[in-house]
Amino acid sequence: MRGLVKGCLGIGVLAVLASTIGVPAAWSEGDVTCTDAGFCVNVAKRPKRSAPAEKMDSTPPRRRTPGHDAENENLGQARKKFSAAFAQYDRRLASYARCVRTLDPSVSNAGCGSPPTPPIAPEFRTDTFSGRGNQPRITPDQAAAIAVARLQLPTIAPGIGPSPDLNPWKMAAVGYPLWLWAAGPTEVGPISDSVAGLSVSLRAEVGSLTFRMGDGHTVTCEGTGHPWTTAVEPATKSPNCGYSYAKPSLPGRVYKVAAIANWAVTWTSNGQSGVINVPVVDTTELPVGELQVLVR
Repeated sequence: MRGLVKGCLGIGVLAVLASTIGVPAAWSEGDVTCTDAGFCVNVAKRPKRSAPAEKMDSTPPRRRTPGHDAENENLGQARKKFSAAFAQYDRRLASYARCVRTLDPSVSNAGCGSPPTPPIAPEFRTDTFSGRGNQPRITPDQAAAIAVARLQLPTIAPGIGPSPDLNPWKMAAVGYPLWLWAAGPTEVGPISDSVAGLSVSLRAEVGSLTFRMGDGHTVTCEGTGHPWTTAVEPATKSPNCGYSYAKPSLPGRVYKVAAIANWAVTWTSNGQSGVINVPVVDTTELPVGELQVLVR
C-alpha cells in the first residue's frame, strides 16, 4: 500500500511538473514507469504532425451580373465595329493620297474624281467609346486621325504669275518664266479637339508644293513659293519655284494646272505625338500661246 501511495504521489508530482514546464496539452499520456525508490515517469507521446492547412484566399469572389456582362459585350462589339470602320477609313485616305499625288487634270484619272476629295472620318458616339469612369476606348493616333479629318484643311489655289489677265493677249507666253506659289493660307492652328474623351492638339503647315502643269510635266517646290508682283523685273525667274512652257496650248485648248499642297499636320494627345501628311489639291486653267515678232 505504501508503495502504491508513493507511485501515485510520483505521478501527481510529475503531472504538476509537466504543467509547470509547459508540456503541450495536446500530447497524450504514454506509459508510466516506476522505480523501486518510488519515482514514476510518465512518458508522453508526441502527436503526429498533420499536413498544413491550405492558405485560404480572403478575397471574396467577384460576382458577375447579367447587366455587367451585357455591357462588356456591347463595348466589345462597338470597339470591333469602330476598328473595322477606322481601318476602312485608313485605306480610303491612303487611296485618296495616291490619287492626289498622281493627279494630272490633262489626262483621265479614273476613280480619283476631279478633283478628289478626302474621305469622311468614321462616326461614333462618345458614350459608346467611353467605358467606366469615362476612360477612352480608342488610341491617341486614332483620335488624332479623326481630329485631322474634322479639320478640313483648306485647298490652295495655284498662284501663277504674271497673270495672263495683265497682257492684251490674255495668255501666258511660251518660253516666258512663270512664278508658282500657294495662293491661300499655308498654316492652320494650333487648335484643339476632343475625340472620345481624348484631347487632341493640332498644328498644320504646308511643307511643299507640287504643280502638275497640264503638259505632262511636274514641278515640286519646297516651301510655299514666292508670289509674283508687278515690282518684279520682266523675264525674271522665280528664286525657288517656277516654270516655262515649251509648247502652246492654243489654239483651241488650255492647260489644266493642278496645285497640290502637301500639308503636314502635327498632333499631340495623351503624352504622344506624331505627324499626319494630307495632300490637298486645287486646279486652274491657263491659256498658253506663242508670241511672234514681226520684222519688216
